[in-house]
Amino acid sequence: MKNTTLAGIVASTIAGGLLAVNVLDAAAPDVRSVIETARASVAASLSAHCEIPCGIYDDHAEVERMRLDARTIQKASAQIVALSKDVPISSNGAHLNTIARWAMIKEEHGRKLQNTVAWYFLAQRVKAPAAGSGDAAREKYHGQLAAFHRISVGAMKAAQNLDPAATEELLAAIEAIAPWYPANKGAGSAILPDDHLALDAAADSWRSNPGG
Repeated sequence: MKNTTLAGIVASTIAGGLLAVNVLDAAAPDVRSVIETARASVAASLSAHCEIPCGIYDDHAEVERMRLDARTIQKASAQIVALSKDVPISSNGAHLNTIARWAMIKEEHGRKLQNTVAWYFLAQRVKAPAAGSGDAAREKYHGQLAAFHRISVGAMKAAQNLDPAATEELLAAIEAIAPWYPANKGAGSAILPDDHLALDAAADSWRSNPGG
């Protein structure tokens, strides 16, 4: 029974494909032209390497979102510290509830930062050097990886504790990569590997001692 059903599906698919070809062949020349153009566009889009269509990126906007996420974590940490001072031994339910919500916000924005680093920048905007590019290109690439790794680790640490130094380090890590994606690039500007600026002294120092 299953074989009969499968055979029927295959036959229907083949018949449908032949019918589509016949319809295309019988169509007016201008209609065929439109269809073929559409097919070519779809074929081109299927081979694209981007997660979202190329040409609509706004790298500077993504940096601004990371800044906002970091500042949100910073505020959440400060609110938790302030509220915890007012919670009596008998426990203030409203305060505890708010503290829990702020803690959830810290986790949420920490993960958003890490997702932006991994999905947007590392997967799509930081390009590995081509074979034979030389030591300078490899060093530049490694510097970019280190700088974004610094943000990801900073987001984790800022989400885990309430030390203001953690969010200050996170913001500093974001500021280190911000010059690579200036506002004047605008949406739709393709950022090529050579557009990345050299790491500043602070970021380069961190790369040599990432755990410091």
